[in-house]
Amino acid sequence: MDIQYVDTYELTRAGQEVHGQAPIDLFERLVEDLPDQESTSVSWTIRGEMDSYGQRFLHVHVKAGPMLECQRCLKPFEWLVDSHNRLQVVNSEADLEVDDALVADPDEAIERILGSQRLDVLALVEDEIILNLPYVPKHDVCVSLSEPLEEESGSDSVRPSPFAVLGQLKKD
Repeated sequence: MDIQYVDTYELTRAGQEVHGQAPIDLFERLVEDLPDQESTSVSWTIRGEMDSYGQRFLHVHVKAGPMLECQRCLKPFEWLVDSHNRLQVVNSEADLEVDDALVADPDEAIERILGSQRLDVLALVEDEIILNLPYVPKHDVCVSLSEPLEEESGSDSVRPSPFAVLGQLKKD
């Protein structure tokens, strides 16, 4: 891993691309509360772009497979991250706060970062991975659980309603 810092102004002006790979253990904030990470690595690509209006953008693509702990069965499992994100590079902190009220769909509002002659690439990549982790990590189906969990087995439809007893009292 030889690229640690990039100049966002030069990267976007020239439309350059940088890429790399690093062991997941290098991302301390990411792995501090996770189970032991095997020999997993993270790969990333950052491509700069400047549009015809002079707006600068970074296209960030991150691929990783951190090991998480399932909150149902407490067993580790791999969570695949394949994140594509477009970030607008702005010149001042005031530009970070630009109102996105004019955007019809809030999900379409573009994320902004402050431009820098020394952007820490690994910190940006780590942020992308962290933002793509689930709030409550869990398997789709836990093979280690012998019986389906009550909340997922649909047992609510089998259990009689507490109001059914009141209905019987009313009929009597």
